Amino acid sequence: MSKLAFLFLIPVIISITGLIPQSARWLPKFSAILMIFQLPLVFGICSPVFSGVEVGSGDFVMDGIGAAFTIITTIIAAAALIQGSMTLPAERLADEHKMSDRHFCLFYTLAGLFICTMYAVPLTKHLGYMWILIEGTTLLSAPLIDYHRSKSSLEATWKYLILCSVGIAFALFGTLLIFASQHNTGAANSLVISQMLENAKNMDPRLLRLGFVFCLLGYGTKSGIFPLHNWLPDAHSEAPSAVSALLSGALLNCALVAVWRLSQLVTAAGQGEIVRQLLIPAGGITVIAASLMLISQHDLKRMLAYSSVEHTGLLTIAIGIGSGQLFMLHAFNHSIVKAALFLMAGNLLYTNGTKTINKLSGLLKSKPVWGILLAAAAFAIAGSPPFGTFISEWLLLKNIFSAGETFAALCVLIGLTITFIAISTHTGRVIFGKAQEPKRSAPVLKWAFVPMILIIVSFIAGISVNPSVMNLLTYLAKR
Repeated sequence: MSKLAFLFLIPVIISITGLIPQSARWLPKFSAILMIFQLPLVFGICSPVFSGVEVGSGDFVMDGIGAAFTIITTIIAAAALIQGSMTLPAERLADEHKMSDRHFCLFYTLAGLFICTMYAVPLTKHLGYMWILIEGTTLLSAPLIDYHRSKSSLEATWKYLILCSVGIAFALFGTLLIFASQHNTGAANSLVISQMLENAKNMDPRLLRLGFVFCLLGYGTKSGIFPLHNWLPDAHSEAPSAVSALLSGALLNCALVAVWRLSQLVTAAGQGEIVRQLLIPAGGITVIAASLMLISQHDLKRMLAYSSVEHTGLLTIAIGIGSGQLFMLHAFNHSIVKAALFLMAGNLLYTNGTKTINKLSGLLKSKPVWGILLAAAAFAIAGSPPFGTFISEWLLLKNIFSAGETFAALCVLIGLTITFIAISTHTGRVIFGKAQEPKRSAPVLKWAFVPMILIIVSFIAGISVNPSVMNLLTYLAKR
């Protein structure tokens, strides 16, 4: 049996346990403990890849990109379920319409399966399986968004399902066009990426380019590239904060990994110019659009969702200029900090009963620990030193200028400036001002532990980047 199978063992155990309604009392803590053990297990499975050893076989093989995003997904999933083991039972008890044990346990069944599909996406080397798995992430995450079963969460779920399903239909058509582009290669048509790369030069360039455009529309919808992002603010805002962390910190990466795989294929076929012509302007426009939309936000979680759109734009540019090392580095930095922010937002929503920024003021007076952590995370996500996001954004901006993409560089500079001002202003309203009377009490230090660890990781990432780290990331990107 392949070592990769062990990646899925713990999430599957969580899913199976969730089928037992009687497990509702102990399942949150049980899942959190299992995800703690998942961390060293995943690092152990991924570590051979860093030494050049291939892990897996057939259509599922872990390369450098696969190892990086498997680790990112594990960290975010562990953080979400550990924090969820504290906040979700508390929310359930506080809810005036008490949630049934079956409904509560179903959350963990779906969450475990959702994590499995997110593991599988960066590991598959088959475009058909990739499409199926990304569609699977949509179907499995939709009920998680509707966890509270309110009118607004149901509306957000349907919006998510409809827009992402339409998008994934475009991706299916694009995949079929790419399959058809092999008609004159002299070899049997295949959707296995390694086989396609061998015959890439002989592919029909017209069908290949058209297929890439349709796939970009499809997977771009899932990743939140402007103007295909409309589902994202609603879904992230209405989902439980543990789910919002998973959506922003792990799910968006899956669709971007698909775009990366396709861009590598198109470039190998000698059509790399279309990758640059589409992705770099799309990323730049996404950064600008998201930063402008951040200005008028009054909902804390929607503000964080639009920040995710902005970082999707940065990651899209990284793919466009062919920088796999910066794609991995910035995805890691963004995912870690954004998960911390969404988990902190969940704490505030529980204690104050609202997501409205103006009604969350005075956090530094009422809960100083939370106020300091929120300020640090806000500075980190806005790209401030010494956090990891600053380093990856700086290196990305440097590479954009080196690539001669002046328009994209200006978009990034303007967008990051607006974003810093907007996030600092909105977060300042939450941290400073008159302290609000909380509706519910919460263990401040206990609920701050996971976000604090994530922010410390971001800080360490910011001060640890050196030529050796970048050489390792470059090596992984080429594996």
